[in-house]
Amino acid sequence: MKTKATAVTECQYLGTALKPCGCATLAGKSYCAEHYGLVYQLGTARARRKKDERVAATIWDIESEFNAAVEELEQEGYDIAEERWEPVEAVEED
Repeated sequence: MKTKATAVTECQYLGTALKPCGCATLAGKSYCAEHYGLVYQLGTARARRKKDERVAATIWDIESEFNAAVEELEQEGYDIAEERWEPVEAVEED
């Protein structure tokens, strides 16, 4: 036996209440305009993407500054590949 699904016309948002909001829903949705954004956290993906872009830009700036410092040192004759210290070998005490 098939039952026909009825369209939801009242907002189903509970929040901290015991009864749903009850105001009119958006077309084809279960929540009103006020609560739809809360339920689905509208804008969070965009905010995360913007944050990721800022982090990437900061890293690129640091990398650029590092490369500029390395270039400057190389122009002054500093050899990046040259070892600056001799490995210290362990000395056994008697």
